[in-house]
This record gives sequence, C-alpha cells and structure tokens, in this order.
Amino acid sequence: MADRVDMPLMRRLRGEQQLVRVRLSDIDPNPRQPRRRFPAESIDALAESIRRYGLLSPLIVKRTGSRFELVAGERRLRALQRLGCAACDALILPDTGQDTALLALVENLHREPLGYFEEAEAYRAWMDEHHLRQEELAERLLKSPSAVANKLRLLKLSPAVREALQRAGLSERHARALLRLTGEARQLAAARQAADDRLSVRQLEALVARMLTEPLKAPAVKNVCRDHRLFVNAVNATVRALQRSNAEVTSRVVEHERDVEVIVTIPRAGMAKPEARAM
Repeated sequence: MADRVDMPLMRRLRGEQQLVRVRLSDIDPNPRQPRRRFPAESIDALAESIRRYGLLSPLIVKRTGSRFELVAGERRLRALQRLGCAACDALILPDTGQDTALLALVENLHREPLGYFEEAEAYRAWMDEHHLRQEELAERLLKSPSAVANKLRLLKLSPAVREALQRAGLSERHARALLRLTGEARQLAAARQAADDRLSVRQLEALVARMLTEPLKAPAVKNVCRDHRLFVNAVNATVRALQRSNAEVTSRVVEHERDVEVIVTIPRAGMAKPEARAM
C-alpha cells in the first residue's frame, strides 16, 4: 500500500525536504494556483478544524530569495490567516520547476475538487508554460488523453458562458452539451434555459438538437439603434448631403422624456417657394 501512496513525484522531492517554521507574512501566493474560488464557509470550517486539532499537514513552499512561494496548501494558508496565526510549519522543496508546478495542481485535485473550468484552465496554463502536448500532460496526471482533451475543449466556451454555467451550478456535462452550438448568444440562451427550467443533461442535449435545426434569427433592430444619437446623426448627415445638392430639405430634433422625434421636411414637387408666391 505504501508504494501506491508514495508517488514517484514525491519520491524525487523527498530527499531535499526541510520542515521549518515559517512566518505567514514571508509566504507569497502561488501565481500558478489553479483554484480560483475559495468559498468562505469552506475556509471557516478548515480554520475551526485547525483551531481544534492543529495543522495536520504542513504547507509546502519553495524559496524565492529571502522569501517563500507557496507550492501547495492555499486553503490551509487562508485558514491560518483567518485564525490570526503568525507562523506555521512548512516543508521547503527544491525549486525543480515542472515538478513543483505539477505538485500544486495534483494537490488541488486530491483535495476539495477543482471546478471543471478551473481544472481546464490549469491544464492549459501548465501546458503553455512547460510546452507540453496533451498526451504528455495526461501521462503525468495519470489520466487518459481523451479525458484531458475533453477538459480542454471546455475552454472554447466564452467567459460569459462559463460564468453563466457556474452561477447556475450546471455540470461539466451540461457545459459539453453547449459546445455543439455556435455563437455566444445561442450558448447563453441555452444555458439560461437549462438553469431556469432545471434541465437535466439529456434534456439540454435535446434542446441543443432543436436549436441546431432552427434558422438563425436576424438581429433585432433595437440592437442596432441602441444609442439614439447614432440614428439622429445619420439622419442629419443625409439631410446635409441633400442640402449641398440644393434640395430644400430641413430637419429638426425634438427631445421628449421617453423618446426623440426627428422631423424632416421636404417640399412637394412643383411647389413654389413661399418667397416666390409673395412676389
């Protein structure tokens, strides 16, 4: 059992670990931290556990000059700060680049699960930083290449669609169903309907299938004329162009509380000018 728990990554790092007392003020956050959300209630519960039983697992840090950078243990660090602790025990690892970055990701995966978008963003950032292919990352995480590929495909959804899915608490399978739709507007519409109607994954997939058979609707006119000044300026520009060609065209704008009235006056063909009638 010990061999299964003692992974090769930790065996490589174990030889140079040092357990020391570190001031919390000397620890900088991990800039490659994959987790983005730290619910307050989760940190409060961990802080209470540490207050009662102590810190059961030390933080893992590496030296950066005279300071330390956190490698793993963001939730524990936040809980210690919540308790007002000045220092804690920490394991100092050698700065082995990819190994320490990978450890931060694996540590999060083994503890409270990352959100599926957080996990996908962590995969992409780690691949970009270390110039790895999907297959290489999958091998290091002990995951299948298809599992890593499916996770990375989620990043094709725009930030607005991702936020809508997370806010509604929809699952990763809901998110994958939206990938069949093109365009942020349609994806958002489907996500909102799934949230409002509490659609299952199968129901959302059926909704997406129906949307794929529907023709795209032309954009509403109100979206084109969101700012009335653009419309007024366009009308006045046309009037000025006609005036330059000696056309007797006038316009005036009347501002009302709820709308704007643009009045364009064009004389009927063959009508004489008022000055001419007076002569």
